[in-house]
Amino acid sequence: LKGCLAIFGGFIIHFTLGTVYTFGNMNPYLTSYMKFYSKSPEINYPQSTWIFSLSLAGQGFSMALGGLIETRIGARFTALFGSWFMSLGVILSSLTVKSYFVLISLTYGVMFGVGTGVAYSVAIAAAMKWFPSRKGLVGGIVAAGFGGGSLVFNQLQTFYINPDNVKANYTLDGDNYFDQPEILDRVPSCFIVLGSTYAAMQLLGALLLFPVPPVGHSPDDQQQPLILPQSSEEHQHSRQSQEQQQLQLSPRQLVKKPIFWILWLTFLVNAQSLVYISSQYKAYGLYRQFDDHFLAITGSVSSVFNSGTRVVWGLGHDLLGYWRPMLALCTGAAVLLATFYLSSSAAFYFIYVCLMFAFFAGNFALFPAACAKLFGSKFFSVNYGLIFTGNAISAILGAILTSAIKEVFGWLALFITGASFSAAGVVLSLIFLALTRARSGQQEAYNRLEDS
Repeated sequence: LKGCLAIFGGFIIHFTLGTVYTFGNMNPYLTSYMKFYSKSPEINYPQSTWIFSLSLAGQGFSMALGGLIETRIGARFTALFGSWFMSLGVILSSLTVKSYFVLISLTYGVMFGVGTGVAYSVAIAAAMKWFPSRKGLVGGIVAAGFGGGSLVFNQLQTFYINPDNVKANYTLDGDNYFDQPEILDRVPSCFIVLGSTYAAMQLLGALLLFPVPPVGHSPDDQQQPLILPQSSEEHQHSRQSQEQQQLQLSPRQLVKKPIFWILWLTFLVNAQSLVYISSQYKAYGLYRQFDDHFLAITGSVSSVFNSGTRVVWGLGHDLLGYWRPMLALCTGAAVLLATFYLSSSAAFYFIYVCLMFAFFAGNFALFPAACAKLFGSKFFSVNYGLIFTGNAISAILGAILTSAIKEVFGWLALFITGASFSAAGVVLSLIFLALTRARSGQQEAYNRLEDS
């Protein structure tokens, strides 16, 4: 029971941390407010991407720190500390949105991201330790919360700020902004409502992160509902899998492995398309003249795909391994991004956004599962934090490219650039396959030598 509650607690924490994906919905309100009411009236949508990118960068660079803090104060207090720091950043944004762009970037960007990073992998690891043979499925369930946060909070933001579905009617350089006082006056207080709600949910989630049982206890034997049959691949490489389960690589050992850098690079290139879509899908929808409530609904429904498919991707890892699902993910993301500009109708736009979030979600189920399986669970929080720095660097690169490409070449060029990065992920997935097969062949040769 405590293992299942730990999964639920991690899910709740991730549900609030995942509201980073509500930035795309909040962006038009925030940017419009600052353009008319703040001390940075020059702000536009490409520039505001920096807020989202800094939150991703803060998450990536602080995740390993969360693992180190966990060794001192435990998973429960680390998760609570990180998540409350994130909520504090949201609440303070009610003040900084009235001031300079650099300050809102600090609170809604850096503070949001750093707090998220500290709590993120700790919450996943706390649940995974209860079910060591089902790392992909358990990690996918917890990460589903991260994908599902925008399902509720996109609607809450829009209902609070724009309940009457008022149209953004101020146009500048081809982009549409809100200039109506009845809309903009609600933006600062919305941050207080959001941050306070997050903090209350995070307290409940942290209380449910029960520590793992003592050595000798077999969680899998007592948690039968989560047990699934092993795949044929797992049976075929059972001896190798047992050796990998005993392998516990420290961060210092990890960075010397070529396979780590392949995972890191794959995360980096995959995160590019995530930056473009998560931060700009609503701004692009306004460019296509879709109304605000439709775009909020699109964001919420896409979060269902973002959330639910993480469980599917995680289960896919447990049954098929890492490279097959990752190859499908990168291929699908490349095709969708390359053709996204063709979605001129509301129906096609809705379908494209939902499918893209469904594919992007796989990154956050496949990478933690692969990290735990390949490198062990002892140093998981720190090791996954190191892999996640690829996402952090990609976020900064994405902000630079979004501003440069969108302002000079337009939306189509931005989407094609994202598709190119996803195509690079296809190549890296094949390189991963080649490396693992070579290592498997070496291990089998060694096993035959030992048996002889």
